Amino acid sequence: MLDAVAELILDLGFDRLIGHNDERTPIQQVCLFLGVVFVLLAIALAVVSGPLYGFAAGVVGLALLLYGA
Repeated sequence: MLDAVAELILDLGFDRLIGHNDERTPIQQVCLFLGVVFVLLAIALAVVSGPLYGFAAGVVGLALLLYGA
């Protein structure tokens, strides 16, 4: 049950992030995609390698997300 709730929240969040602005340039779309990838990578790195690696990847991912949004 918790998996379904978490999946619904993630789907709604990503749908709102990705689909809220149709006037993005191709570079902004690429940055948005790479930002999502880097944020997911940051979570994985924080768990596997340590919080500092996750934090570094998270900062890059957040910057890309902000530029793409």
